[in-house]
Amino acid sequence: MRRLLTLLTALAMVLSTMLSAGAGLPGDNGEGPYEFGPAVFDIAAAPDGSILVGENFTIKEIRRGAVNDLVEVGSTTPINGLAAFGRGSAFVATASTDLAMDGALWRVSPGSARMVADLGAFERNSDPDAFEGPMWKDQRCEAIDGFSAGPQNNPYHVAALSPSTALIADAAGNTLLSGRVNGSVDWVAIFTPPVDQNGDWLVRWEAETETGSIPCYVQPVPTSVAIGPDRAYYVGELTGATAEGSLPIGLSRVWRIEPGARNVVCPSVDCSLFLDGLTSVIDVEFGPDGKLYVVEYDRGSWLAAFVPALSIGGAIHACDIATGDCDEVPGEFNLPSAITFDKWGNLWLLEGNITSPTVRSIDY
Repeated sequence: MRRLLTLLTALAMVLSTMLSAGAGLPGDNGEGPYEFGPAVFDIAAAPDGSILVGENFTIKEIRRGAVNDLVEVGSTTPINGLAAFGRGSAFVATASTDLAMDGALWRVSPGSARMVADLGAFERNSDPDAFEGPMWKDQRCEAIDGFSAGPQNNPYHVAALSPSTALIADAAGNTLLSGRVNGSVDWVAIFTPPVDQNGDWLVRWEAETETGSIPCYVQPVPTSVAIGPDRAYYVGELTGATAEGSLPIGLSRVWRIEPGARNVVCPSVDCSLFLDGLTSVIDVEFGPDGKLYVVEYDRGSWLAAFVPALSIGGAIHACDIATGDCDEVPGEFNLPSAITFDKWGNLWLLEGNITSPTVRSIDY
């Protein structure tokens, strides 16, 4: 299995003060849980306090304790990411298929959705992790886990820089992208493979070519992006499959990218390591207390979604961006998949994204 997120997309199509203390303030939504059909990969809080939920191809809204349909996104692949900037208004990332044939950024407003940037086309034409910066990925290394050699992308979670510009964590492209409503796309950062104790990129397998074998590295798989109170971009990694007989445990990282940066490589002067030693980071969000909340899908790795015996349980960490110190949010979490904070400071959690998605408010 090369990348959890691409596989989950395929499965989804088949399955078609009080704030600083973390108590939150009263709102008009019930705590839940609210149950949804598979699959749900992201949730987002709108400015009015409602919670947007991307259920397969439809954006739904939790408002005043009820769930309503808002808009159908006319994509051929499911919704992966949501970033709300108004009531019923959001950026949406949709997934991709083999050879980056799909993958798009959409702008949604009440009752309508339009594709504004073709992220698949950008990957096919540019493929930054293969042809820019250190050029660490050989396209021939994509021919594994049922995929073809060539450009691959999987736009996942997003963040809104403004109503006209979004940041997109491209999980299969190993990049952070910037997409605008005028259709322009650029790469903000390229993420490099996790390293071993000697600082060398970890190799997953060796691909045989006409001129001999080439190393194929473990992929970083950026899943999530949040804009900090310092205006920097924080990006979390899931980490792809490792060498046979091992699990991607303790390899996931969170990066800090300088505000306004473009065309940088992580690590570098403009992209520094914020956290490491994590496992299967699937979301990052800033809370009203200014802390970065980091979600680990499962401490037994993302493979726990397919092999329940591996499950150790997920975790949510609240991290001070000035010191790097983190505290764990109390509770037991079953495949926590995304979080968001509503306007009252309440923390909302999506769990069980691919089999039995539920959304609920939790204490923190």
